[in-house]
Amino acid sequence: MLNLNAPRSDLKSAFLSAARNASLSATLPLTARTALSISIAAVAALVLKPASITVANLGQVALPVAVALGKLGLAFAILGFVAATFGAALETGLSCGYSVAQYFGWQWGKYVRPRQAARFHLVVLLSLILATGLVLTTINPVTVTEYSVVFSAVALPLTYFPILVISNDRDYMGDQVNGRAMNALSSVFLVIIVVVAVAAIPLMLLTKAGQ
Repeated sequence: MLNLNAPRSDLKSAFLSAARNASLSATLPLTARTALSISIAAVAALVLKPASITVANLGQVALPVAVALGKLGLAFAILGFVAATFGAALETGLSCGYSVAQYFGWQWGKYVRPRQAARFHLVVLLSLILATGLVLTTINPVTVTEYSVVFSAVALPLTYFPILVISNDRDYMGDQVNGRAMNALSSVFLVIIVVVAVAAIPLMLLTKAGQ
């Protein structure tokens, strides 16, 4: 639980601890997701493209699995879809709660009791309700995902640059402050994501969102 009224030194320690934990907890899942995404794209190209099938909904993603592994493989794929979408829904709801609560300086944290962080939990609940309402409409979730990825790429420099600035602040980072090599690498990534952000919307319009 984060106490916003804590001394600066305590906030600094909490920030460094959270940064280390986030780095460790994000590396392996992100690597696994990347490998799975590449695998799905490769298999879909081999199985779906010859049949002139374009992926327009989540069910079509499972077709290569059903072809290769049969009913048992399809059952595991469906179980994976449920776990992935459920986890993503919770993660998105918590992210909305964190963003709003931190911006307004409210108490927040998933381990904090609702009575102690009522506004944070309310934002999470409202986010889930709004998302459920969106799913119940006729909007294609795949299309929503495609557009959200494009606009998240546009916003990426706005989140990456402040982190780069903080990572060079010795008052916050202490011994974990960026060195020259890390700053050089970070600057290269900053240039890349700025180029991607600038090109994202024009490319989306030119390709009609990949259609």
